[in-house]
Amino acid sequence: AEGSAPPRPFQRHLGSRAMGHAEKSAMGTSDALRRSQSSGALRKSGEMTLTGPGSPTGNSQGALTKHSPPPKVPKYLSVHALTRRRKLSASTGNLHGYMAQDYHQVNWPLPKMFGMEKYGYSLIDITDPRYLKECASLSKKLVRLQYDQQIIDLEWRKTYKALLDAEHRQDTLPANAQQKTKDTLKKEVEGYTKYLTDLQEQKDMYQLEVVEVYSRCDEIKLALKKESDLEDLRMFMENRTKDSLSADNAFFRTKFNIHAAGGRNPGSTFP
Repeated sequence: AEGSAPPRPFQRHLGSRAMGHAEKSAMGTSDALRRSQSSGALRKSGEMTLTGPGSPTGNSQGALTKHSPPPKVPKYLSVHALTRRRKLSASTGNLHGYMAQDYHQVNWPLPKMFGMEKYGYSLIDITDPRYLKECASLSKKLVRLQYDQQIIDLEWRKTYKALLDAEHRQDTLPANAQQKTKDTLKKEVEGYTKYLTDLQEQKDMYQLEVVEVYSRCDEIKLALKKESDLEDLRMFMENRTKDSLSADNAFFRTKFNIHAAGGRNPGSTFP
C-alpha cells in the first residue's frame, strides 16, 4: 500500500533469507528435474515395449494402460463392484475366481447352498484395465459353465446313488431268484452304468472348458508379472545410475534416444 511503512532491517534480513532459501529450493528442484529428465522417456519407451502390438501384454484395446481408468463392464461381472472378496482354497483348483456378488446379495437358499460350493466362484480376479473386458467375458463364460455344471453334477450324483442301489440289490439276490428278476436287475445296472458314463463325459467336457478359461488367466497373470518384474528392474537400474553420478553430470542433460544412431545392427537380437 502507498501509506505503508518501509520494512525494518530485521524484516529485510528475513526477506533476504527467504529469497535465498527459495533460490536454493529452485536450484534443487532444477537439479532433481535434470536428474529425472530421462525417467519419462524411459518409462514411456518401456510401456511401449511392454504393451505394444507384438508384446506379451499387448492387446486389441490400444491406448489403455495399467494406469487407465477401468472400462465399463456389467456390474455383475465387475471386480470393482464387489463388496467382499472371497476365494476358495487353492487346493480346490479354483485359482482365479472370486465369489460373485449375487451370492452376497441374494438371500434365497438355493444360491446360498450352491455358493458355498465351487459354483459361486466365477468372477475372475484380474483388475488390470487392459484385460478387464476380456476377463469380464471369461467370467460370463464361467457363470454359464458352472450353472450347467450344477445340473450335471446333481444328475450325476443321483444316477451314481441309483447305480449303487441297483448293484446292491443285484448282489443280494437269493440263490433261488427267478431269471426274470435277475435279467431285470442286470438291465437296470447296465442302463445306469451307460447313463453315468454319458454324464461323466459331459462333466469332463465342461471341466475342459473351465480349464481353458483358467489357462488364459494364467497367461495374463504371467504376462503382468513379467511386466512388473521388468518395471522393477528398470527402476533399480535408473536409481543406481542416479546414485552413481553427480547432479551436474552431462549424462542428465543428454536427451534419451532408444534408437541407435546408425540404424539397427543386423547382428542385434533386439527387435
